[in-house]
Amino acid sequence: LTDPTTSSTDEEDQSTDSPDDTVDGCVNTFGVLESVPAFLSETGLYTNISTKEVHASVWDFEPKYRLWSDSAEKMRWIYLPECEPIDTRNMDDWSLPVGSRLFKEFIVDGKRVETRFITRTGPSTHDYLYAAYIWNEDETEAALAAAEGVPAGDGLPYDIPSEPACRQCHGDFAIEGGRPSRALGFSALLLSHDGGGLTLDDLVSMERLSHPPEGPIEIPGDDVARQAIGYLHVNCGGCHNATSDGVPHVDMNLWYDVGQTDVEQTPAYLTAVGRANQSFNDQHVTARIEPGVPEASSIIYRMSERGNNAQMPPIGTTMIDEAGIALVEAWVESLQ
Repeated sequence: LTDPTTSSTDEEDQSTDSPDDTVDGCVNTFGVLESVPAFLSETGLYTNISTKEVHASVWDFEPKYRLWSDSAEKMRWIYLPECEPIDTRNMDDWSLPVGSRLFKEFIVDGKRVETRFITRTGPSTHDYLYAAYIWNEDETEAALAAAEGVPAGDGLPYDIPSEPACRQCHGDFAIEGGRPSRALGFSALLLSHDGGGLTLDDLVSMERLSHPPEGPIEIPGDDVARQAIGYLHVNCGGCHNATSDGVPHVDMNLWYDVGQTDVEQTPAYLTAVGRANQSFNDQHVTARIEPGVPEASSIIYRMSERGNNAQMPPIGTTMIDEAGIALVEAWVESLQ
């Protein structure tokens, strides 16, 4: 893994926008954007979009637990400004430096379909820009999608999200949802692994965290519990959490808080296992999670629904995640 602070400054590695801040002689590779560019090639991700050569100052990363996106293959990258570390005083909600850029690329049936882009533009948790880019047929460029989104069709296998839909998942949306960190897939828990791409250990060794953790971050319990709680964390906890951005009308918290060492003390256990449904009831469900009885658990039921008001997550997916359901079912069955 190469530290971008020591990357090449050859002409082909320069961004399309000019750095606009210098701190104690440190110059950030990319400046702060005031608006989203019209084309993906102008965001800084690729130095050569035709050959898919990624900029040397942009890191790829893989989250330990993954969000279900209807079986689409995804690649993820982040640019972190070199002149300021990530504020990690709150290990559950990292505050990325102003100017940070995140990219998530979707590949369906071997073809690039869409690349989503988030960038922080100011110190407030509201100072973020969101965009989606749609790839052309020969994958030589991706153009900015309309702010209202693009419905499936004309070669698009799924709906391209609107700008409000981006905020609905990441935060800063009128009806709530998301977390103050905004970067839901880039966190202490999700980077705490020894797989490929940028990891928590890499960030610690390069001194990119203001307050490094004392050790690895791991969900407690056996593998069955870890996999289920990790799945609920990334697929449900982005909205169902205890922050000011979490959905306010349900007191369920499925976000794993760093530092908990007992399964029974995790929010998912405390607010779901054996807890009555608060705003959803169906004739055959008896609790959010009915210990030992997946078929009577509303979480399992809603994960299994699509195209109606029972569907969860409510947006971003039209296909049932059978493998994900199996993970949560196995944990529910173990709670006897």
